[in-house]
Amino acid sequence: MKFQVLFSAICLLAITGCTFLPSSGPSGFRVKGAAGKEANGICYELLELNQNVLSAIKSNAPKASYLSAGGRKSDDLFGKRGLEAFGSVSSHAIAMGDVVSVAIYESDSSLFGPSLAAGTISVSPMTALPPQAVDQTGEISVPFLGRVRVLGRNLGEVEEEIREGLKMKTADPQVVVTVSERHGGDLVSVAGDVKAPTRVPVSLAGTRLIDAIASAGGSQSAPYDTMVTVTRNSEIRSDLLQDVFDIAKKNIPLRPSDTIVLRKRLLSFLSFGATGRIASHPLTVEDVTLSDAVAASGGPSDLQANPSTIFVYRVEPSAMLRALGKAPSAGPTTPVVYQLNLHDPRGFFLANSFTMRDRDVIYYAPAGSAGLLKFMGLINTFIAPAVSGLGVAGSAATLGAF
Repeated sequence: MKFQVLFSAICLLAITGCTFLPSSGPSGFRVKGAAGKEANGICYELLELNQNVLSAIKSNAPKASYLSAGGRKSDDLFGKRGLEAFGSVSSHAIAMGDVVSVAIYESDSSLFGPSLAAGTISVSPMTALPPQAVDQTGEISVPFLGRVRVLGRNLGEVEEEIREGLKMKTADPQVVVTVSERHGGDLVSVAGDVKAPTRVPVSLAGTRLIDAIASAGGSQSAPYDTMVTVTRNSEIRSDLLQDVFDIAKKNIPLRPSDTIVLRKRLLSFLSFGATGRIASHPLTVEDVTLSDAVAASGGPSDLQANPSTIFVYRVEPSAMLRALGKAPSAGPTTPVVYQLNLHDPRGFFLANSFTMRDRDVIYYAPAGSAGLLKFMGLINTFIAPAVSGLGVAGSAATLGAF
């Protein structure tokens, strides 16, 4: 009788008061209930995965769809984004070590050559100055004009300066400046996570960023998790190699003395909750779906998780939430929790259309019965020895009867 009373009391406690047991995280009820309520400076929106939500995600995704809108703290190590800010530089910008040739045409040949007799018909004479190598001064000499700065300038700019300087000395001078040779001052360095670090010459025809990376054997890592950093003078800018491939303006023309460094930036997602283990999982391809991620993380535990409350935590552009009629935070990004319901057979199709991003967190909320099962398991550790003892005593009594 006493044992039955004790057992009834245990069951009552299990039903009404088992929240003191350890848990893998908040229940689905709590995740839903806290949505839209600010606490500790964080206010997130809860979105149930459906076709409208998937369309909004696709329309408002970051430029690189495999990156979270919030980015990473470690991204600061790579400097500012936007390689295109370096601009489109002419490949004929003059560099140290270039051999520069200057040709000057005069209509009356009065300055650089003998004067023509009056009324003589002849082709306008041309004077070719001796080729000059650009040294550390960055200048060349032009007779009757003096020293002219050419380093880092386009050929047209140098031609115009020489022509303007000679206009008061000869009639209608015409000037042509060419780079006939390049000797050592035209190199860019390619290092880091490439197969063959090297120095690459910037050709007269022009050398772009992808050309230089290809000359170094290419990246040793996947383009979507490789950062490309270009240092030019004192400015440093970076972008994902995948973006350099996909966005033409990021494949910038290089200047001599540029430095290019490739570094691996491993992308991953995290899994928590009622899965049996907490883990970090690499994004091994660019388009990992939520179905792939659930399978890679082991999926919801049959005994602990609720398949209708699988959550994905990420940071999204606030514009995406406005497109769905939500009122997100005033900032450019807003924390969002997506809910996947695998009790609904259609949930698997939705999961297969949802692309994972870097630093996404999958959380498997515990089922409502999980606490009861844990509590009964705990009680069983106390009851089992007693029941076992009763069984042993009964067996001994039976044996004693013989």
